[in-house]
Amino acid sequence: MSVDTKIVNCTLVDHNGTYKAGIAIDKGKVVAIAADEALPPAAETIDGKGKKVIPGLVDAHVHLEYPPGVEPSTNIQMETRACAAAGCTTIAHLLAPADDILEKARNFVGLYEANGFVDLALSARMYTRENIKQIRSLCDFGILGVKLLLPYKGSEAVWAGRVGGIDDGIVYLTLKTVGELSKEGYNAFVRVHCENPEIFFKLKEEFEEQGIEPSSWNHVRPRVCEEESMRKCLFLAAATSCPLYIVHMTVKEGVALVNQARADGVNVAAETCVQYLTLNTDNVDKVLSKINPPIREPQDNEALWEALKDGTLQVVATDHAPVPRALKKEFWSATVGIPGAEMLLPVMLSEGVNGGRISLEKLVEVCCYNPAKLFGLAPRKGTLAVGTDADLVVVDLEKRAEAPAEPRYSKADYSLFAGREIVGWPVMTMLRGQVIMQDGDITVAEAGGKFIPGR
Repeated sequence: MSVDTKIVNCTLVDHNGTYKAGIAIDKGKVVAIAADEALPPAAETIDGKGKKVIPGLVDAHVHLEYPPGVEPSTNIQMETRACAAAGCTTIAHLLAPADDILEKARNFVGLYEANGFVDLALSARMYTRENIKQIRSLCDFGILGVKLLLPYKGSEAVWAGRVGGIDDGIVYLTLKTVGELSKEGYNAFVRVHCENPEIFFKLKEEFEEQGIEPSSWNHVRPRVCEEESMRKCLFLAAATSCPLYIVHMTVKEGVALVNQARADGVNVAAETCVQYLTLNTDNVDKVLSKINPPIREPQDNEALWEALKDGTLQVVATDHAPVPRALKKEFWSATVGIPGAEMLLPVMLSEGVNGGRISLEKLVEVCCYNPAKLFGLAPRKGTLAVGTDADLVVVDLEKRAEAPAEPRYSKADYSLFAGREIVGWPVMTMLRGQVIMQDGDITVAEAGGKFIPGR
């Protein structure tokens, strides 16, 4: 039997181990993992040149319909090329607000599959009781995770694209509904953006009344906003037996909260983002880095790395929001959100693996396997095994290069990692058996991304 492609002279790294083996691919699937000489003949043989091969990354937190007012098809084309360039082969996009979410999802899938260069999972926002009534049908469609954006109300609602925001009643009813579906056997969960906006509103008023521009966004939206909101969500998740997913944790206090909640029987997963592991108030531009929750302090970086290593945190994502420099001219008015897609894997390889903080197996676990499992995409995505999609990344752990001043493919024209020496880069990305990136260049002219329903 002959296959389409095989990769030889490489080492395979999965979440559960490292193997000196090659991999055979046919019709977009992994069909064999074995010693090079035991692999079947192939129409094309790729020399791995002794490098590591890992599963394609699954970025659990991406915003493609942002900032407000963007042209979505162009945004999808540019930002998914950025993902592919950095070894990400599947993204979880948060849909823009809609009254009829299922109709919105179907329309978006059509638009995406005409323009996206990597595969797609979806998440949906909850704003109204009518939205909550749609959760069961969303799960049946393949959208397992719904999201509550707690801080975006009042003057902050503009960033979420929905006037009015949500109150605690919507939070409770969403958790209650998903908790009931979970008891029926649905693999459903609620994602929560934890920040208390009311504390932020009053602190902002104080700064503005005094004519003071703080040295960091962290001073306007301090850690207490996140910790208080997280406590509430964990309490309500316990009361409703709802599986909870805390997005983009930034504060060291969150580590203890999650561990205590698990000890009390709460089903909670926790995510952080590459920027919260590596950036802090000492090393970023306060305007360009404006994001919610804010970039925190060096002590938080270290606590989050430890939580990643010990399993308290299950996922590392980007919260990729391609806001251009033109929308970040002044501290108070700057649009929140930063690009991250093109630097997720390089920074995790450099600061995490080569920095001695985590193993390459742990990187695969938190950037590939765990997000795929949580979003119902495993074992099709996120792991290396016979029968999985041939989403692969060849990684050169020894390649050294300076992080570019701005992304190559994203519309966001700056990088918070600009000028850093990065050791460890993806050099080839394969989506369902097709090479889509080689040495930083996107090698396909047409979109090939597909919607992958969560199961």
